[in-house]
Amino acid sequence: MTIPESIKKFITWIQGFDRRVLHNEDDVKEKLILPMFRYLYYPEICHRQYSLKTYQSETHTKNPEIAQIYFATDDVKKQNTDTSLIFVKTIEPHKTKLNKAIEQAKFYSNHFNTLFFIVTNGYEIKVFQRLDYNREELVFDLNIDAFKNNDIVSKFYNKLNFDVVKNIDKNIADILTYSKCNLIEKLIIRHPDLQYFLEKCDFEPSITLEGCHLVVVKPKVAIACNLPKAFGEGNCQIEFSSILFKGLKIHLNHQDILGNLMTGLHTQPDWGCRRFLKQIDKDSFIVNLGQITVILSNLEAIDLCLCIDEICQKYKNSIIEFENALETWDFEFIKFSEVRGFILFSVRQELWELMRQFFKEFDYNKGKSEWHLFHRKNISIRVSKGIRDRAFIFPKFNRDFSLLPSNQIDIIYEINDINLQSIEKAKFSFWQQDIGVRGTWTARYTKQWLLDKYIPKVITYYSNKSQLSESELLAKITNYRNERVLIKEIDNIKDLVPYLRDIQSWLHIYVENIAASLLKPYYQAYTNLVRNTDSSITGIDYIFGNLQRVEWKNTLEENYSNSTDWKNLTFKYAIDCLDRQVIRINNSEYENSFKADLITRIFIWIIKNGKISFSQAQLNAAKQALIPIWEQSRFEMRYIYPNQ
Repeated sequence: MTIPESIKKFITWIQGFDRRVLHNEDDVKEKLILPMFRYLYYPEICHRQYSLKTYQSETHTKNPEIAQIYFATDDVKKQNTDTSLIFVKTIEPHKTKLNKAIEQAKFYSNHFNTLFFIVTNGYEIKVFQRLDYNREELVFDLNIDAFKNNDIVSKFYNKLNFDVVKNIDKNIADILTYSKCNLIEKLIIRHPDLQYFLEKCDFEPSITLEGCHLVVVKPKVAIACNLPKAFGEGNCQIEFSSILFKGLKIHLNHQDILGNLMTGLHTQPDWGCRRFLKQIDKDSFIVNLGQITVILSNLEAIDLCLCIDEICQKYKNSIIEFENALETWDFEFIKFSEVRGFILFSVRQELWELMRQFFKEFDYNKGKSEWHLFHRKNISIRVSKGIRDRAFIFPKFNRDFSLLPSNQIDIIYEINDINLQSIEKAKFSFWQQDIGVRGTWTARYTKQWLLDKYIPKVITYYSNKSQLSESELLAKITNYRNERVLIKEIDNIKDLVPYLRDIQSWLHIYVENIAASLLKPYYQAYTNLVRNTDSSITGIDYIFGNLQRVEWKNTLEENYSNSTDWKNLTFKYAIDCLDRQVIRINNSEYENSFKADLITRIFIWIIKNGKISFSQAQLNAAKQALIPIWEQSRFEMRYIYPNQ
């Protein structure tokens, strides 16, 4: 059999390679790997180098490790996880133990979603084919001497050359993986004895909470979670009882939990409300957990969702608990360098210099007056009374992406570790007892204290020294004030509009289905609220345009097609359409977010532009129905979508 010319060249090169030229890791890369992939016909432009973070760490090492990745495309903009082919990890020639490097390569290969990963010290070469459910197959375990065999070289070339690897369809590979798992599952179902044996491996269900460590166990899934504290970050580890996933431990960080697991809580796997789940058929799901994808049976998916519901509800409650207790919802969260906090307001630099000077002059070590409250810790200003910390103030200069002048200073309510030591020392469930005027100040109280007491005191104290008058200094404060009326205090129907706009903005970017239970009281209450609107409302075409999109291919479309013009469509008919949506949602388990977006737009338009007669009972019902859906939108817009 004639050997192709391309393989002959590869054979000639690899069999003539002298590993004695390799003295360090750079040599392994430059003299072995790069030439090898040239002979495997990978274009140079399809190759990129990456500086890796320390394995399973968030910090870079002083001398970061370098990995090579080969892509299917020469378009740099399209070189991503969809087009990645091979991940290569090289180590120094004198290192003979490759286990740690293999684990690193496996970790990063999952991260970059490559089809293969290779680990070599220049003598040993191990090639793994990565499987979609976080397993890998060792397809070549060779040393350089083995390449003296032409058959081995040919098999190596035919498996890994560019034309072959770039044409592997990752989707087909997933399907093959799924087919294999599906076959195993069918065999288990058809053989009750085998099924009984496997079920004996199930976990013992339990829920334990010790401090901020929560463990939730169902028969098929176990999740151990460290809940977040004080705007910190939590994490979790997921394990499965199935022998197919023996030894698999999936680690998810704070961003993974918020960005992937939080949506669709307390919904069934097949409703399409959870972004990490995709149903393949009636009995199987593809599940994306961080950088790892697994294929689960229906029972496994149900147990996974039950565990996630318990974990994420506690996780979410923990975050909300801190926001509520410290009264931070109305302020923009900001994180930079080592600082975490909330922007209270901004001042011009002239006023900040006076504030800073007052901080220094009234250090609590320099006197005992009521204003000797301050101590400088690095850049932060510590507001204290004796040993009791009240708040930490941090100045941020040149606020990014802002129309504010460059000499404007943001005043930050800092979440400082010292300030929160009481949380660590006290029982976790009782930390809120320290919040208050005589304990840890909230963001809202701190802001009002600074504006109403501290800044006027500073201005008065330095009135003779400052070149600016009191009115000029006060005029330069940029106050990020929330002007909206609190939901429970609304008596003017138009004050509902800002909240409805928040909900509509959330729905507009929400890609999953939404549990109908959240929307049923909302649809009903607002349809009742706008029911008695003057028929002369402007924009009837806008209302029906959105209704038409909601009822696409339903009765409304037929009515539209039979209508000669918009004048034939009355507001009473619009209410009839909204009533139909109420009936539909009451008979549904979940709702398409696009439809909920459109219906919310209709409510906003009618309330904003219509003359509405409504009762107090209707307004109260509307406010009550608004709270849960608005609070969910507020939480997800703050914590989930920034992690996408």
